[in-house]
Amino acid sequence: MSVTDALLLAAWLTIAVDNLRLAGRSAAERIVHRAWTPPRLLRLSLLALILVGARYLERSTGGPWATPLLLSVTGLALAAAGVALHLHARRVLGRWWSAPITVRADQVVVTDGPYARVRHPLYLAILLLTAGTVLAHPSVATLCLATGLTLGVVLKIPMEERALRTTLGERYARYAARVPALVPRVGRG
Repeated sequence: MSVTDALLLAAWLTIAVDNLRLAGRSAAERIVHRAWTPPRLLRLSLLALILVGARYLERSTGGPWATPLLLSVTGLALAAAGVALHLHARRVLGRWWSAPITVRADQVVVTDGPYARVRHPLYLAILLLTAGTVLAHPSVATLCLATGLTLGVVLKIPMEERALRTTLGERYARYAARVPALVPRVGRG
């Protein structure tokens, strides 16, 4: 395993460990909306299948393509930015974070930190980490995984938006009108 691969693995594990640590919390609050989430065993089985398939694809297609140093460094910088943004956004979101789309009865619209710039900094962080991984370790397997992850984010954002707009109404509509979903506006304070 190269140093680049070890750093990318550490980045993804940081996010995974943080997810697992926070997903174990049991909320006593009254839930107004919760999207269906597959059972943990099914999710872990699917993850294992994806990783085995990626490993097979990586071996059968010759592994990563040769990467210029500048591309690797750029990819690692994007991955690091993704991890940093993810951890910061998660801390700002605090008790309102959950793995499945969940809206609680006393839900607030979080507008601090990265949520002042984009409505979905956690998804932006995952996309940065994904893009960084593809740049630093370009291969058929990483392109397939990146495509799947990107598709998942693209499908999940509208579901989450719908749940928040339906439950929080005008509070969320005002926030959404002034803050972009994923790409921060340039030139705004």
